[in-house]
Amino acid sequence: EYEVSYTSGSQRVLPDAIFCTLSPVEPSLLTDQLRTNDNEVTERADDHLIIGTQYLYLFFRLHQVLVRRLNIAKDISSRVCKNTELRRHIDRLTFEGDPNEGTIRYEAFLSLVYSLVETGTGLNEEPEGAKFEDRVRYLLGNDSYELATMDKLISHILKHLQHMANDETLQNMVEIYRRHKLAGSFKPSAFREEAALMSEGENMYAFQICNVPKLDQKILYFEYLGCIAEDIEDDE
Repeated sequence: EYEVSYTSGSQRVLPDAIFCTLSPVEPSLLTDQLRTNDNEVTERADDHLIIGTQYLYLFFRLHQVLVRRLNIAKDISSRVCKNTELRRHIDRLTFEGDPNEGTIRYEAFLSLVYSLVETGTGLNEEPEGAKFEDRVRYLLGNDSYELATMDKLISHILKHLQHMANDETLQNMVEIYRRHKLAGSFKPSAFREEAALMSEGENMYAFQICNVPKLDQKILYFEYLGCIAEDIEDDE
């Protein structure tokens, strides 16, 4: 294990969590055999499939909340510039009538978010007496109440990433994903069978990422699978 130290303490991180995306993909005879015996393919050739633990499911949920709140901040940043009454109660960042004020205000909010990330990892100390909620209100006004707990959301995400990094079962799932991706396609039955063998009896989730035709967008589908290790035991 590696020990990562910072101002507020230290954490232990498994080596696989650091090198799993850097080291070459390890070949597996089991993967090759299961793929050879499986004729099933995803509906679209460019779909990506992964099976993961509850930690991965919760991370995607937290990510969804984060993106939603960033969109709210971007919308408020644009609207608040056009409200002459509200402008009296928020920080002035540029000259009146600046067409880029919305962008400038949103970027200022992102700077607050980045500071939360740095504070959460011990890279930066929050100024004494400073409160995130007050700083957001001065920047975006009272309509930004949904963003007041952004600091708590960032803290949850950072802690959750730590749990994911130390989840050996999830790291095994990442390796399976990398092997199937390297093979050039995803075969659902083969993927599930191999994941079942490495799932250590945990409840698992399936995730499928699909490209939206003619748009630069992706859709994530997920399904609760339960304990898929039992499927292997039943077959035996």
